[in-house]
Amino acid sequence: MSILVFIDESRWQRPGEDDYYATIAGVALNETSYDDFCLKLMRLKGRFFKKPGIGEYPLLGRSLASHRALASYRKVEFVGELFSLCRLEEVAIFSTTKRCAHQNKQNNANSIPVLVQKGAISGSDWYNEEVCSLLLAYLIERINTFMLESNPGQLAKLVFKNEETHRDRVLGSSVMNFMYKTTFGGGFHGVMGSPLFAPASHSIGLQIADIFAYIINQNHGGRREVKEFFEEVQSMEFVSSIRQGEFEIRGMNIIE
Repeated sequence: MSILVFIDESRWQRPGEDDYYATIAGVALNETSYDDFCLKLMRLKGRFFKKPGIGEYPLLGRSLASHRALASYRKVEFVGELFSLCRLEEVAIFSTTKRCAHQNKQNNANSIPVLVQKGAISGSDWYNEEVCSLLLAYLIERINTFMLESNPGQLAKLVFKNEETHRDRVLGSSVMNFMYKTTFGGGFHGVMGSPLFAPASHSIGLQIADIFAYIINQNHGGRREVKEFFEEVQSMEFVSSIRQGEFEIRGMNIIE
C-alpha cells in the first residue's frame, strides 16, 4: 500500500508590485481508497454542475475561488462540500509559499558550482534539469516526515500534472537528481524518488491540488475574501508530533 501525493503550484503577482507569491501544494490520499474518493467527487460535481463526466468541467482554483466565483452561491456551497469530503477521507495537506523576486534563472543556475550542481536546491521557486526548486525540496521534506511518522514502511508517490514533453522531462530530472544525487534528498526514505505524471483534466487528485494551491497562495498574497476557505484547508494540514524547539512541524509553511 502507498500514499499518492498530488502536487500543483500557483503564482500570483499583486497589481502594482514587482514581486510575486509562489505556492506549491501537495494533497495526500491513500491509494487504496483513491478510486472511491474519485467516484464520490464526480457524483458531487454532477449534483452541483450537471457535469459528472471524468473530463467534464475540470475543477480549478481560479474557477471556484476567484472574485467572480465567490459571488456564486452554488460554487461556494460546492467548495464547502468538497472540504467535507476531503476531511471524511482524511486527506493530508502540505504546502510551501514564498514571496519571490523576478530573476534571471539561467544566471542563477550558472552560479552554482559544477561539482555540486546536480540535485542542488535553488533559492526560490525556479528549477532546471539539475537544480530542484526550494519550495519543492521543502515540500518533499515535510511529506517524508508525514510518511515516516504516520505511514511507516510505506512510500509516497509524487504525482505531477502532465503538461508538455519538455517541461515534464525537466521537472522529472530535477526531482530525480535531488532525490538520488544529494545526501539531503537521498535521506528521504518515505518518498519514491521517481515522480509520476498524469493529465490534470482527468485527475481528481491534481484538480484538488490546483484548488488548494490557489487558495493558499491567494490568502498569503493578501486576498481577505478567501480567508475562510484557507482556514478550511489549514484544518487538514499535517501536524507532526515531533517538535522543533517550541514549534510543531507542520505541513503548511511560509519560507521567509
